Amino acid sequence: MKDREKRQESNPSAKESVLSMIFSLSLVGCVFLFMAGLKFYLGSHTYHGEAAVFSLKHSGNPAAGDYLLEDKKFEPGYIMIKNVPDRGYFASEIPGKKTDTSESLKNGQLLRAVKKGTYRDETYYKLMNGLYVRADKKCVEKLTSYEKLEGYVVITYISSSGVRLRSWADFQADNVVKSVYVGDKVKITGKVINQKGESAFLTENGFYLTTDIRYFNDYTVDPQLAGNSGE
Repeated sequence: MKDREKRQESNPSAKESVLSMIFSLSLVGCVFLFMAGLKFYLGSHTYHGEAAVFSLKHSGNPAAGDYLLEDKKFEPGYIMIKNVPDRGYFASEIPGKKTDTSESLKNGQLLRAVKKGTYRDETYYKLMNGLYVRADKKCVEKLTSYEKLEGYVVITYISSSGVRLRSWADFQADNVVKSVYVGDKVKITGKVINQKGESAFLTENGFYLTTDIRYFNDYTVDPQLAGNSGE
């Protein structure tokens, strides 16, 4: 009789233990679900930087590490900087974002563009060094051609105004820097042709000079041809 009473007394305790275990497991499950939901929420609302924003906006289009939605018709070549505004013009690691690492550009500067495309509805060139330049037609012109040269020209044109040197290759623009006169020797490093079909010599100082043979004696040569002359 006493054993039966003891069993009856122990049954409530066992039931309470089972209920307590079930409650604990339910509580752990709720905590786990809460943490998983919180992680998902934070992951979908975390700012991951410019590259991630772009990759979400243009999913699958740009290559890894690239910002541009590429213009497949673009052929790599040289671009020329011109008409630099007073506020300056720059090349940067992120298109259109000027930082401490951005590089200021100057009139007449030649840059090798390997890609062209759009980013946030603006058109940019991607340069060989990985920086980006906004493709503003007023400030950037893609050249028809550029070739390296060695040598010099000697001015022979007789005029009181001399032969003008310009800050970029456009002979209709208001971009005259200085003049050279009869007998002056001007070192040449290259030759360009712009979109108008005008050709110009690039001087050692980064200025541009007409290629019209009436104004000088030409002593320039293609460095590749010069290197093969002794073979």
